[in-house]
Amino acid sequence: MISEPHIEWDETILPFQLDASNVRGRAVRLDKCLNEILGQHEYPAPVEALVAEAVILTALIGQSIKLRWKLSLQIRGDGPARLIATDYFAPEADGEPAKIRAWASFDADRIKSTPGPAFDLIGKGYFAVLIDQGEGTTPYSGLTPIAGQSLSDCATTYFDQSEQLPTRFSLTFGRSTQPNQDESWRAGGIMLQHLAKASPS
Repeated sequence: MISEPHIEWDETILPFQLDASNVRGRAVRLDKCLNEILGQHEYPAPVEALVAEAVILTALIGQSIKLRWKLSLQIRGDGPARLIATDYFAPEADGEPAKIRAWASFDADRIKSTPGPAFDLIGKGYFAVLIDQGEGTTPYSGLTPIAGQSLSDCATTYFDQSEQLPTRFSLTFGRSTQPNQDESWRAGGIMLQHLAKASPS
């Protein structure tokens, strides 16, 4: 679970806006959340990396829109990593945490025999953003082809093509080992969006 926003870094999404540059953004830290999600599965390391990246993107995008219920990302391809899927559930009330879940479908044998970057395991396919505002509404879906060299690149392509909103992501994640502590995941990221200048009144 993630809370929005308090000043402890872990499990936090912090919105910000740079008025002089017409830039808005979000910064996120999701160590505990990612450890809980990946701890429920025994994914191969490349699949863990794809899920980790998708979870960070989901948190950043989900918190940046006016969401009443759920935002989902689905990454489907013809490679060994067939599906990476995430759901972001908006807080049920002010002060309540948002929730994220994630899972993957993959061909373990093909992954073992396919060297190279984790992103290459997806192959050709699509990156989908799905928004469901709840009962009585029509769900939104936006699809763009798998592109670039990372899921962050796919998200950038989605915003450029579907939203016409210049957006960039910088993410970092991985396993960390501290003295006298078990190995754990550390994850964080930033999303920047360049807003159109308002017309003079």
